[in-house]
Amino acid sequence: MLNSVNLPRHWQKPLMALFVVSLGSIIAFYPTWTSIVSIWERSETFAHGYLVVPISLWLIWLRRANYRDLRPSFSWLAVFFVLGCGFLWLVADLVSVLVIRQWAVVGILVGGIWAVLGNRTASQMLFPLLFLFLMVPFGEEFIPWLMDFTADFVVGMLRLTGISVYREGTFFTLTSGNWSVVEGCSGLRYVIASFTLGTVYAYLNYTSYKKRAIFMLAAFLTPILANGLRAYMIVMIGHLSSMKLATGVDHIIYGWVFFGLVMLLMFYVGSFWQDHPDANIPHSMSEGEAVDASQHNALLVMLVVLICMGIWPVTAKELHAKQMVKAEIPSGLIKGSLNSELKSPDWGWEPQFKGVMADLRYYLDDEVQPVAMYFVNFGDESQGGELINSQNYLARQKDPVWRIVRNEKAALTWPESGPVMIDESVLNSTQRDLFVLRWYRVGKTNTSNPYYAKWLQLLKRLTGDASPELMIVLYTQTPHGNYDEARNRLIKVAQACCM
Repeated sequence: MLNSVNLPRHWQKPLMALFVVSLGSIIAFYPTWTSIVSIWERSETFAHGYLVVPISLWLIWLRRANYRDLRPSFSWLAVFFVLGCGFLWLVADLVSVLVIRQWAVVGILVGGIWAVLGNRTASQMLFPLLFLFLMVPFGEEFIPWLMDFTADFVVGMLRLTGISVYREGTFFTLTSGNWSVVEGCSGLRYVIASFTLGTVYAYLNYTSYKKRAIFMLAAFLTPILANGLRAYMIVMIGHLSSMKLATGVDHIIYGWVFFGLVMLLMFYVGSFWQDHPDANIPHSMSEGEAVDASQHNALLVMLVVLICMGIWPVTAKELHAKQMVKAEIPSGLIKGSLNSELKSPDWGWEPQFKGVMADLRYYLDDEVQPVAMYFVNFGDESQGGELINSQNYLARQKDPVWRIVRNEKAALTWPESGPVMIDESVLNSTQRDLFVLRWYRVGKTNTSNPYYAKWLQLLKRLTGDASPELMIVLYTQTPHGNYDEARNRLIKVAQACCM
């Protein structure tokens, strides 16, 4: 027993190097690491991140006998991996894409560990090392899709059951009452919990990579379907009880109980294909076999890896110092007008975004309904706001007055650039509906595609282009359910005033 716990001499220097390299990655990219931890702290959905490193270490400890006689060696391939992840971090930092920066710093950490351990040893620890990527708070981008899927599933099941239902976006009405699919109902929390537990289960119970992949895929897809079924059952409980049950905190309890049962069933079914533990422990090297250079040059290994890590924050600082993005609204942006300028209409809603450095509100009378125009500039995005950000929403999920009942794409044609797809939304309150068009203008290019907009931002900043980066929002009042006339009026204004 003692022999399995005592640290072999050939592991002492590599472990010291691993500690220094890990500490160096945290220090070099400290702001990005703190951004990861801050999300764990404020969001229950990603609180599992606190457990990822302990679980990874535990998985390594469980199979320590497999690693005891492996002799770590320096890997140049891993050094190139660290450099690649560092470059990815730099690009994401220039265009303020937080999640990519977070993926990159975890990749830098994993690459540093790989460089110290070498290809053979790192390959034996592949799963625990890849598991570290689950530290990244990732998945919020899927919330709108998951909400739409859940709403589609529930409405489809209700109609299949023979219950009459009227739907607008993620809101639907039954004869017994009103329901809506909000962010908490998207099932993202279930998906992340299931996938995290499923990956650990697959690693511990299967030796076949094919079985592991299939079970991990099942752990990802099952909670999506199960969440739709959960939402349907909650609506049915509320409907059949005349809205006395499953309309408050109890529906959350029902959801977690149901999720627990689904997980138990998934693990039970998975146990039928369980593999026996792999008895093939890696070949033990004799003391007479060559000990690679990392045993004698641990300091050199650490310096190479730390330099490959440290160059990127320094480069980013220099590029940011040279980067100039004008925090202004160009005076020549509005090239024309339709009739006279008006005061702000009393609609009870105006777009509001965080981190705005400069903005302009403009109101026009087009003889049918006033048209509002809002131009916003986030500057260099260093003040806590970003041009492309999932938090730049038109109305909160639980807004007491407004709700989004439509989110689609529309084509807007400019003579100079041809057709461009833009976002169109409909905001609904008890008093009125507002029709909204929204898109980005990076330099002289208009787009509603956030990925293309980020690419344009990167090109601008690498070339030193200081032209403004804007979000443009046009909106007007519209009759409920009849949006063609409002869309045409806004497109007419956009073509006349925002070229």
